[in-house]
Amino acid sequence: MQSLIWAASLYLKTMTRKTSHRNFKKVVAIVGDGFTEKIYFDQLKELEQLDDVVIKPELPGKAHKGGSYKRIIESAKSLIEKGYDHVYCLIDFDTVISEKKITAFKNDIACLDPDCFTVYINNPCFETWILLHFEKTARMFGSCEDVSIKILPHIKGYNKRQDYLKRKNIYKALRPHLDNAIQNAASLELNRSDHSDKKPRAEIFKIFKILNLSPPKPIQIDK
Repeated sequence: MQSLIWAASLYLKTMTRKTSHRNFKKVVAIVGDGFTEKIYFDQLKELEQLDDVVIKPELPGKAHKGGSYKRIIESAKSLIEKGYDHVYCLIDFDTVISEKKITAFKNDIACLDPDCFTVYINNPCFETWILLHFEKTARMFGSCEDVSIKILPHIKGYNKRQDYLKRKNIYKALRPHLDNAIQNAASLELNRSDHSDKKPRAEIFKIFKILNLSPPKPIQIDK
């Protein structure tokens, strides 16, 4: 699975801090590890016309295989050092599970300063978030490929190629179903501690509260 480290920088007008008589915008970032997420957030910014959001790739030139939650954390730490106030880390959990690193992951996350870092898990991967736009499911998927297969009846020809995701405008295609996805993802968090770590998850829904995009605004869909 090809991936990259990227950061979506958000300059939030509603989150300010005061020093003397000057107001400063609180600058936060969303950091992820996949091309799909990067393209999705690029398209989100364009469609929603978010003038206060800047999507900025972080070292996107080299592709990696999975298992990069530590790279995401290191990238997040570097952004804090550069002056960002808070970093939201999106972690695909499939490799964490397959490599039996759940305990190590939890220990690493516990060491992060909650005032600076928030970690959101997608399990097994970002495609779970896409599927939740169409289905409410708590099925435990064996792999990201299994989730992609479930997406196909809803998005014909869906695949993770960059050219496809850009041509399809995956965010715009999903946008009419965003409220449904948020509700379905939120339902997976109920009594979370009572369930296996393998239960599907899409904490990315919490990002939309930060962006003030819930409930969704009506948009014109091309026919």
